[in-house]
Amino acid sequence: MTRLQHESIGEIKALLAAVRQKGRTRLSESEAKQVLAKAGLEAPREILAQSREAAIAAAAEFGMPVVLKVASADILHKSDSGCVKVGLADGQAVGLAFEQIMDAAAASHPQAVVDGVLVQEMVSGGVETIVGVANRPPFGPVVAFGLGGVFVEVLGDITFRLAPIDQSEALGMTREIKGSAMLDGYRGQPAADREALAGVIALLSELAVACHDQIEELDINPLVVKGGQLVALDALITLRAEQEAVAGQQVRSAPVNDMTAVLEPRSIAVIGASTDPTKTGHVLFKNIIVNGFDGEVYPINPNADEILGRKAYPNILAVPGDIDLVFFLLPGKFVPTLFKDCEQKGVKAACIISAGFAEAGEEGAKQQAILSELIKESGTRCLGPNSIGFINMDQNLVASFILFENWEDGSIALGGQSGIFAGAVADEVMKRTVQRIGIGKSVIFGNKIDLDETDFVQWAMNDDNTKIVAMHLEGMQDPRAFLSVANQAKRDMPIIVLKPGRTSAGAKASASHTGSLALDDTLVDHALRQYGLIRAYDLEEFVEYMKVFQYQPLPQGNRVGIVTFSGANGVMSSDELFERGFEVVAQFAPETNQRLEKFLPEWQPPANPLDLWAAMGAGNRLAHEEGLLAVINDPGVDAVLVILLALANAEFDGIEEVFASAMEQQPEKPIYVVSLGGAVKQRWLREMDGLKVPVFDNTLIAVKSLEAARRYALTRDDMQPDPVIE
Repeated sequence: MTRLQHESIGEIKALLAAVRQKGRTRLSESEAKQVLAKAGLEAPREILAQSREAAIAAAAEFGMPVVLKVASADILHKSDSGCVKVGLADGQAVGLAFEQIMDAAAASHPQAVVDGVLVQEMVSGGVETIVGVANRPPFGPVVAFGLGGVFVEVLGDITFRLAPIDQSEALGMTREIKGSAMLDGYRGQPAADREALAGVIALLSELAVACHDQIEELDINPLVVKGGQLVALDALITLRAEQEAVAGQQVRSAPVNDMTAVLEPRSIAVIGASTDPTKTGHVLFKNIIVNGFDGEVYPINPNADEILGRKAYPNILAVPGDIDLVFFLLPGKFVPTLFKDCEQKGVKAACIISAGFAEAGEEGAKQQAILSELIKESGTRCLGPNSIGFINMDQNLVASFILFENWEDGSIALGGQSGIFAGAVADEVMKRTVQRIGIGKSVIFGNKIDLDETDFVQWAMNDDNTKIVAMHLEGMQDPRAFLSVANQAKRDMPIIVLKPGRTSAGAKASASHTGSLALDDTLVDHALRQYGLIRAYDLEEFVEYMKVFQYQPLPQGNRVGIVTFSGANGVMSSDELFERGFEVVAQFAPETNQRLEKFLPEWQPPANPLDLWAAMGAGNRLAHEEGLLAVINDPGVDAVLVILLALANAEFDGIEEVFASAMEQQPEKPIYVVSLGGAVKQRWLREMDGLKVPVFDNTLIAVKSLEAARRYALTRDDMQPDPVIE
């Protein structure tokens, strides 16, 4: 399948415009097939018949059998209305079918404009598929593929991508659906030419982008695939409403904003700083002071002379020095007025902690709209409102109203729409004595009146100390802008996304929490996967994924060796690995077996999973050390999952040395550990902590984490076409 030609695009747009000039937003089947023909897609020969005799003559010209169907842009579901007849083998059947179709159309759709009946040569055999594109705000044009008939209608066996896609991604769509095996040939049918099919999918995605301001929906159902022959038996095209066509696809109104003004200030003012230790304004101000920010910090409070030893000022205009960043901690209704003072002072950026905006209902949304206009007019960069602040350890700047005095610095840039991710979750992580993760930046977007997830990824991508991005998003301001930047950033750093609001209940809760509009979660899921981002579905996955990316190297293959002291957990982990595309190595190498046979009982041959509980008769440390070293050094193993039973009768000294030796001998192979037990487990965790070996409470989360790391290793260099539509 060749790419869509420039002249073809012009001709297609002219066809669409001609339909719109007739006062219609839906093309007839014949018109839709003309569009497909301009794009280079094959359709059966057909003739429009407006009488019984003309239908019989057309059928004779094609040769029997034929198909008859009503020709009307007003009748969408022709089969359901009795307006399709197939397998007509002689002239008498054709004539009768013509009359039945016209009668059925008049009965089911009395207001419809009927042009006649299409007489179409019949295509037999092959696999029926469905290919479609549709405009789905705020995602824009989306391409879909699946098997036709019951597979779509009942089983929902369909997959999606944001358009445009290339040949490789389209080919992946043909393999992703549950019914993919049907394309390999069955019951005497030839195997589908997947490359040709992928070419059609990719071409339609190009068409969707080229005509994104005109086409609302385009369906080919069915597209029959017979080996290398692809024939569009039916097609439907709906145009966008007039105002939508004029507006075109949503794009960012401004280029990606630089978050530097917010996250890297040299001077700060806190409007609403308080002398009361219980107040938010006191905690945030104290955080900035006690964590060592070395720039100027000005408390703004007309009722205080000083706060924590710093001179207080009645308003921001009274501050003698320049101010890069202002924090607002007063009630939201005061923010617009005070923001004008900031503009007069020449403030470069603002972080609005204040709530009571779009998340609070209609009146709050009006206040947010006023504030938004002020921000645009002033050019001030703004984080929030409804934020709890941010943390940038490169500047020793802990600007959150949750008090932190022991923040663990590190390579993760954490962006969240909810304060919990720089609040309770961060507090729990930072209070750990073992298995801590280092977060160098933590930014809470809140309602995202200005700066958003796209700006954050752009900033993180250019930050030398950030190696991992983790984001909680209840909504996306502009999915295509975000995915465009993430598409570039993910080559150098994994991007983990926790996206709640998957259900209608969750979406409703999100709207009242941060004012986020609901997104189609199916499209979110497919889009994140398409662009190589790692999706976490719950808080446990989110935190554990951050840990494994920070702790261990990426797996370079999918072959896993299991070292276990629990037979039951060995079985469970085998199932979980297999279900996620891993190979549980069937046999170890001969040299591995020879090493294991030296301490395994005679009745227990080496196998994977390697159950070592009975081998501890040879010595607890020996069983742990030799078992792990033998498996990790096996040339057929890419990663090792270790399941420890940390019990009193398994205890030994030197657990840290065992794992350190394994990591030293095979530094490129990741080790994931599941540990079950009580006091011994806690001691082992403390001893192993400096090694940065991820330890999990169960096999499922360990395997999910390994899958996330493997998926990133496979997709990090898989660059997609830029999704931004000009």
